[in-house]
Amino acid sequence: MQRSLFVKSLIATVGVTELCHVAPALALDEGALGNEVFQQLRDDGDLLFDSPFYEHLNEVGSIISATVRDRYPYPIQYHVVKGDSANAFSVPGGNIYINEPLLRMARNRDELAGVLAHETGHMVLHHVAKRINNANISNTIGTILSIPAQIILGPIGGLGAEYAMNQIQNAQDANVSRHIEAQADEEGARIAAATGVYNPYGLIWFFQVMSKKYGDKGTYWMRDHPFDSARITDLQTLFAQNPQIFAKYDKTDKQDEVYW
Repeated sequence: MQRSLFVKSLIATVGVTELCHVAPALALDEGALGNEVFQQLRDDGDLLFDSPFYEHLNEVGSIISATVRDRYPYPIQYHVVKGDSANAFSVPGGNIYINEPLLRMARNRDELAGVLAHETGHMVLHHVAKRINNANISNTIGTILSIPAQIILGPIGGLGAEYAMNQIQNAQDANVSRHIEAQADEEGARIAAATGVYNPYGLIWFFQVMSKKYGDKGTYWMRDHPFDSARITDLQTLFAQNPQIFAKYDKTDKQDEVYW
């Protein structure tokens, strides 16, 4: 999906410090920044307000957002945006954006819930906001626009990021991105399970669909997302190590259910 330089720069904010802990307080005004991005997407015509996918997005999204209501200071909302390849990304302030190709690819509610829970995991862990703070960047539109563009938090399957920095910086930043993607996978699985409605295996099923369609491509150290096969293995390990949370879920239940 072609996004404005503003949005690309926001999501690409450079920070090479690993994000191993969640900071309880952030200097960044996430609400104001999220509103600026929303307005930019709206003004650029990238937001789709009449997509038929809102019926399912709102149904699943309302349950995911309610599950983390006490963990994030802003209401979490899900929006449909334009795009040609499956893509989803989160922005500080509570807005999560998903395009129609991804919504078509998610075959059932559990898979869609996995995607939304993954992006919601980025939100509640403050991944983008922390990268902005770690880079010591002022919360101004002009400063954000000056940052070299790189998509790091979407798409969920790791499709086509364009680097504007040198190779060493690229590799460092990609390593951090892979780290936080793994964090969001684990957090997303826990969020899906916490709903009591959706099967967390849906995230694994979605990665299997992504892998089948796009394959695990690219040199690992330059990828901003882990290989789908590695993400699947990591989630399976997580589920096995936490039976008190995940044992009650069937890894094949409704896997082939298709509802659009």
